Amino acid sequence: MNTSSENGRSLWSEIIESTRKIFKSHARHFHAISILFLLPIIFSLILYLSFELAIFYPDYDFTSYTQLQFFAISSFVYALFLAFFFICGVGTTTYSAVQVIYDRPINVVSSIKSMRNSFFPLLSTFIVSQTIFISITLLFALILVFVVRILQSLGLIELKSDSDHLLFLVIFSLIVLVPILIWLQMNWSLAYVITVVESKKGYETLRRSAKLVKGERWVALKILMYYEPVIVWMVVWCAMFLDRGEQWRSFRGILLTAFTSVMGYILMNQYLVSNVVLYMHCKELNDEKLMSETAAGEYVSLPVEEEEKNHDVV
Repeated sequence: MNTSSENGRSLWSEIIESTRKIFKSHARHFHAISILFLLPIIFSLILYLSFELAIFYPDYDFTSYTQLQFFAISSFVYALFLAFFFICGVGTTTYSAVQVIYDRPINVVSSIKSMRNSFFPLLSTFIVSQTIFISITLLFALILVFVVRILQSLGLIELKSDSDHLLFLVIFSLIVLVPILIWLQMNWSLAYVITVVESKKGYETLRRSAKLVKGERWVALKILMYYEPVIVWMVVWCAMFLDRGEQWRSFRGILLTAFTSVMGYILMNQYLVSNVVLYMHCKELNDEKLMSETAAGEYVSLPVEEEEKNHDVV
């Protein structure tokens, strides 16, 4: 048991160290693609959380059809914006990391061009995974509402906006729901890498990821918990700071937003690269044939010949 946990810690440390080395060895390249695709995500999340809620609260009336319609449309458009940049960020970062691992030349142009092959498979995987996440959340919410209705009819609880019962139910719901979603995300941590490298898509990549990561789930969980909570905390804290009065206009607010955005995209980039490193390790662990120089051409998302031509031109 101790040996297993020590091996897990050792592998986790090795993956994090390898991720940093990959990032540092081609820092300008990873910064460039991150500024193009990941920075808009972090920056817009900060602005959305700080300004959108500040505008709508406390005067926003969700019972008004016009305002509710505007909120729904704006949220949908913003979700499309996030999805597009996320998919492009995942695709270009994963492609670049694989090329670096196999010591092939990379440049920004070829990384962006790789999206011609991987965008729609990544979109398919994204839609399937998010549909499952949303379905589980909605199902859990319906079950919770049903239970609450029964308890209310029996007179066991009384729900008000300031009720302790309501707070308890919210906390209990999060305690049950969040671990389920984290478990799924942990099992699917290699899905986007598989989509880019193996040209699979949709539910097939989710099954493939769960199978491949088996035996290294705790390592995948550690990687997830090492990056994601920090990114979420930074974005939420910065948004809450900007929401205080006119802080967003101050020099301190602008500086904090810039710093959080930069640190956010760096951590997000390294998380994506670490999943590529974990994928390579899991392939070796499962005694699967890794991509060789001769076999690389079989993967449509990694056009080596085109990559080398682009490198010569650039």
